[in-house]
Amino acid sequence: MNEREKKRLTLDFDPSAFDLLEELALDSGKTKAGVIRTALAVYAVARDEEKKNNKLAVIDENGNAVKQLVIT
Repeated sequence: MNEREKKRLTLDFDPSAFDLLEELALDSGKTKAGVIRTALAVYAVARDEEKKNNKLAVIDENGNAVKQLVIT
């Protein structure tokens, strides 16, 4: 992808959301933009699965669903 294909977006975050974004970026070794791109990809998967009446969940080591991601 070259620079002409990229789109620029300016976002405003409240301080706690910005702090979380910085923490996720540092912990993952990604840029803030990279974290946002990953979040969009996860959101898209969750949305697509909900359209099929499926659920996106966190499964523990015993195969139990411990959290479910719900898109509202």
